[in-house]
Amino acid sequence: MVVSLYIGDICTAPADVVCTSTNPNLDLMLGTGGAIREAGGWTIQEECNAIIEIEHQRTGKRCLMMGSAVLTGAGELPFKGVIHCVAIDPFHDSSVDIIKACVRNALKEAAGVATKVETIAMPVFASGHGRFDFEESLKAMTEALGECPDSAVKRVCIVVRRPPHGVLAQQHLERWFGPIEVERQAR
Repeated sequence: MVVSLYIGDICTAPADVVCTSTNPNLDLMLGTGGAIREAGGWTIQEECNAIIEIEHQRTGKRCLMMGSAVLTGAGELPFKGVIHCVAIDPFHDSSVDIIKACVRNALKEAAGVATKVETIAMPVFASGHGRFDFEESLKAMTEALGECPDSAVKRVCIVVRRPPHGVLAQQHLERWFGPIEVERQAR
């Protein structure tokens, strides 16, 4: 598996499938979820609502477990799907274990997409509205990627929105994986 870095909007990431860093209710209002809903359309949120309704019928709860990942369509976005990773609890808190589970479960979901997924784009989970430390989240994600060498996904593209975070992310990822490809969103 190759790891790369994309600095820009997750909705323009060079990937077959993109991930959101979301809450247990799959409310796509803020952060990566909000960006995906805004660019891809409300059908993505409607699919998330249907997933929550199925979970309610199955368990009596209107939420998913932290660390879980579920696939929806991509609406008007040019991706094969969107994987919604529950990276925070209802209070916007997270942990290393939750972030690692998001990475592992996102890779499993990508393997289940009907058409082959070679590249998956992941934000730095829980580091926005989740208030989890950016570098600690990156560390947890890289550890989890190192534990999944047999994934069917050939490339994981870590996505950061802001250039200063891009510098930190590149330094961190290159400590773990050696030189990496860095792509920036065209202006």
